[in-house]
Amino acid sequence: MAFDYIDAATGQILGIVSGRTQYKINQHFISQYSLKDRQQVQTVTIDMNAGYVSCIRELFPQAKIIIDRFHLVQLINRSFNQTRIQYMNQLKSNSSDQKKYRRLKAYWKLFLKKESDLSYTSDHFYRLFGQRTEAGILQEMLDYDPSLKRHYRLYQDLIKAIQDQDMAKLEDRLAVNQEGLSSYMKRSLKTIAKHLPFIENTFHYPYTNGKIEGTHHKIKVLNRIAYGFRNLGNYLDRICLYFSSQPIQ
Repeated sequence: MAFDYIDAATGQILGIVSGRTQYKINQHFISQYSLKDRQQVQTVTIDMNAGYVSCIRELFPQAKIIIDRFHLVQLINRSFNQTRIQYMNQLKSNSSDQKKYRRLKAYWKLFLKKESDLSYTSDHFYRLFGQRTEAGILQEMLDYDPSLKRHYRLYQDLIKAIQDQDMAKLEDRLAVNQEGLSSYMKRSLKTIAKHLPFIENTFHYPYTNGKIEGTHHKIKVLNRIAYGFRNLGNYLDRICLYFSSQPIQ
């Protein structure tokens, strides 16, 4: 597996390392860039990989670490969805709850939708519900279980705080009494709290991992149309040629 890094503003590939270990990454940057050059780096945008944080602090001592917004939302999204599935599966074995189970399974997307995007006035026919609005369907399913409703409220509050870049609200929701929360949600809250200083940088800077995610998609396409590469050097050179980047060092 290779490691690549880009200019967050332009999307230009700056380099590719033939390995993803902390040792490989450290050796690459130390050998290719002087400390003076590395001290000029102002921000580094990453996901919540703990290994990268320690690398960045050592290699780029002046850089602000930014947590990518998408990965932050994805973490919260996944933990709430796992909580919904956990509750849903408890209903599966009970014949009297089969209708609730089928509803929760069929309309899972409504739980993950932002509240502001739900339809509150336009009603349509929905299987298992009849003529209803999206908000009405969701409310009925939330009424099945107080714990599910509590998790949903916490999920929506966290997403809203990130969307509004409201640090005070985010910290307030992280301080919630965690008794009775699912292990999935507890784990996510712990992870967010651990990265809180970097998330504050996320709210202050416009950079995301969007450009590098797009680059990774194109690299996967290159790999697919070439039916793979036996020679890693040739593979990396082709990536650089495709993106009009500098040759690999």
